[in-house]
Amino acid sequence: MNLRRTHISARWLSLCLGVGLCGFVGATAQAQLAPTARYARGENVDLALIIQEWKQKHPDVPVFACVCDQATCDATSRWPFRNFSQYQFTVALGSFNADYNESLGFNCFDIQTGLAPNAPDPGEPNPSSQIEVLDEGRRLRGQWFGSTQEIDITDWNINVLDALDCSGPEIVDQREFNGQRVVGELAIDPETGNIAVGVLLTECAETQQTAIFVIDPQPGGYALYRVQVPGGRSLPNEFSTYPLNSLVGLQYWDRYLLVRHGDASGSEALLVFEPASTPTGEYSDCIELQQIEGRGLCPVTENRGS
Repeated sequence: MNLRRTHISARWLSLCLGVGLCGFVGATAQAQLAPTARYARGENVDLALIIQEWKQKHPDVPVFACVCDQATCDATSRWPFRNFSQYQFTVALGSFNADYNESLGFNCFDIQTGLAPNAPDPGEPNPSSQIEVLDEGRRLRGQWFGSTQEIDITDWNINVLDALDCSGPEIVDQREFNGQRVVGELAIDPETGNIAVGVLLTECAETQQTAIFVIDPQPGGYALYRVQVPGGRSLPNEFSTYPLNSLVGLQYWDRYLLVRHGDASGSEALLVFEPASTPTGEYSDCIELQQIEGRGLCPVTENRGS
């Protein structure tokens, strides 16, 4: 199947579905309806609840995120029985349903692997970039352009806004951290050879504070970039970010960087960074995959609110 992949604006993961409630439903009757049924009735249901329902009933079936990539996508003939406008977002259970959504004009990807429905195994990433983790995550050894690069993670630094200072512990306005070690698996963009690296900055009070760096391989060396997670205030420069929690996984999909992070309660969120002028890309949007406690783990920005 020849899948179209076009540029998607920063609105494409918006959780505001743009439709009103289908009518008044009593609180007791509404509580008895499953999220998928309420969604089909026209309610603005948090998509995280639908994903949780599917994961409980069908734990081995993949869930796909789908964004309408044309003027309108008519999905009224089967679940979720809705019309979608361009850049509106929904979810699909399994490759068959995701493939059907793509026939309606959606672009879909597996929320865990980043792969399109029925996509073949991508195989090995770009062989021009190879890297291994050494010394319990404190060092990397990379090979590209015919040379070997020895990289010390503890030399990498980043300025974090609303940072957790473990000496208190307390939240401070901002603080510069050096990397401690690599966390999770590295991700290599098969198109560019760029390497996304999750790095632990601090760990205390059952909380990890992490950041993501991107290595841009160069002949005889590399350029280092910091992935910028937005927040309530504007970031002062390209060396700054808001913190991430425990990293669950990194994945490149059609040059989009997908970032899953979670906390001790079991909450998880998926952040998407779209291709841009720098190797890190630009923050696009976020979906709550599991929301156990608090407001969730998606960044609080002017567009999302609190």
